[in-house]
Amino acid sequence: MIWLIRRIRRDFMMWERPAQLSLIIGLLLLVLALGAAFLGPEDIRLPALIGAGGFILITQITVLWANRGMVTPFTQAQRHYLAGEFEAARTLLEDLRTAGKADARTLTLLGNTYRQLGNLRDSRAVLYEALNKAPNHHYPMYGFGRTLLSEGNYIEAAEYFERSLAAGAPVPVRIDFAEALYRAGDRQGALAALQSDEAALRSQEPYRQLMAQYLLYRLGAVETLDPELIRLGLPYWQAAAERFAHSRYGTELTQDIQHMRERAE
Repeated sequence: MIWLIRRIRRDFMMWERPAQLSLIIGLLLLVLALGAAFLGPEDIRLPALIGAGGFILITQITVLWANRGMVTPFTQAQRHYLAGEFEAARTLLEDLRTAGKADARTLTLLGNTYRQLGNLRDSRAVLYEALNKAPNHHYPMYGFGRTLLSEGNYIEAAEYFERSLAAGAPVPVRIDFAEALYRAGDRQGALAALQSDEAALRSQEPYRQLMAQYLLYRLGAVETLDPELIRLGLPYWQAAAERFAHSRYGTELTQDIQHMRERAE
């Protein structure tokens, strides 16, 4: 309920003028009707309660009408991010931050966007800011861990992935956790993370499945790599290796990609 009130307050300034006036008038009449229902004479209390119910309905209709087809800048940025349009996402998110309208969710997406653009320094800074706003939420924890991994700070990355999982992060984060542990030299920990829910891990996107299978292969748990999985998943990791070519992670990932290609031949 509190979240909904905050959302309406945030969106109110972006509504059309008639919708703003309608909501204000509706709320004022609702307050008057409730006052009459609880404080007025006995004979007007029931009609006042009925009227209050009507005003509640009017305000609900007003909110729905005002938000018809409305797409917030954050939602637009999300769509750009998912489409791989990172520059467009960055522009929208930076504008929100400059205007002082960036919550933890916005900052996390901005930090992730910086990482996708190869800007690890700003990614780390913004994600750290997001963590300060929401220290117990798995979303910024995971983003921060992913940036640490991309920098080559594997031990720290593993710690944040573990924390994000404990805070409720989804199953795919186990693959990131296992990767960080593997690259940090903790082979047993990596294997345990991958074998904790194998069925769920096999249901992920091809690039995630490929990394999980590759780690299991390197750990001696499987004998071969699936050529079709390599074909489908490798482009993602090639792009990541190019994006982070200046970091330790990018160098190691490039070596892994070569190894995968050899197994596919």
